[in-house]
Amino acid sequence: MSETATVTYPEYLRLPELLSLQSPLADGVDDELLFITVHQVQELWFGQLLRDLSDARDRMLEGDPRAARARLVRSVSVTRALIAAIHPLRAMPPREFHAFRGVLGSSSGQQSAQYVEIAGLCGADWVRGEYGRRAVAGLAPGERERLHRRLAEPTLWEGFVALLAKAGFAVGTREERWEAYARLGAGPLDGDPAEFAELAELAEALVDHDEVWTEWRACHALLVERQIGGRPGTGGSSGTAHLRASVYRRFYPELWEARDAGFAEAPARCPMG
Repeated sequence: MSETATVTYPEYLRLPELLSLQSPLADGVDDELLFITVHQVQELWFGQLLRDLSDARDRMLEGDPRAARARLVRSVSVTRALIAAIHPLRAMPPREFHAFRGVLGSSSGQQSAQYVEIAGLCGADWVRGEYGRRAVAGLAPGERERLHRRLAEPTLWEGFVALLAKAGFAVGTREERWEAYARLGAGPLDGDPAEFAELAELAEALVDHDEVWTEWRACHALLVERQIGGRPGTGGSSGTAHLRASVYRRFYPELWEARDAGFAEAPARCPMG
């Protein structure tokens, strides 16, 4: 009998260690455990997303749009699980949250290194701006180093643009890329390589991925407003105002801007001129 045949369910999942990490700080406040559980679950799913999105990026760079799309589709499902995992906190009355809010100290969701990593991996430009600088400042040295390494890697967006270039599209300017999106959005034409259809499906998968993150941020913003109204958040954040402003941040803004520019109505054309 192999050694793994004797591994039990709690041993495999390391349940004693996992459950020992749920350690409320406030005395006699039952809902703090729910708050901890929800946020730990978020971070576990963030870790899975980083693996799947990194793989999607790598598949793009290897020239495999079909495999990249499969990973993005799963990432959308995982992000929907993230949204569902927030919902139990809606059942927490504000008075219960405020009963333990003081023990949170300077901690803030802005200090989630994995969330910033996800945005950076996708290619979000706002991660490299003021938001990113504030987030990095609140991280431990090890997390800061990991985030800097992540931000030095190729992004999903760069992987997608590389696929467009490999298929023969001009990608040097935003307008040229818009033409590529319009051509893909026009649907298959006689003589098109099968790769074009796969690229079109991948572009829509990127939009799906961006859209579901908008839903996640909106859900988060509403939850915080429900708990604290317009008051400042923990860790020096502006609370609801900051979260409201972040709802419509895009990971892949060009795919949305192209629609504003007449993406759906643009005439079909050959990418090679």
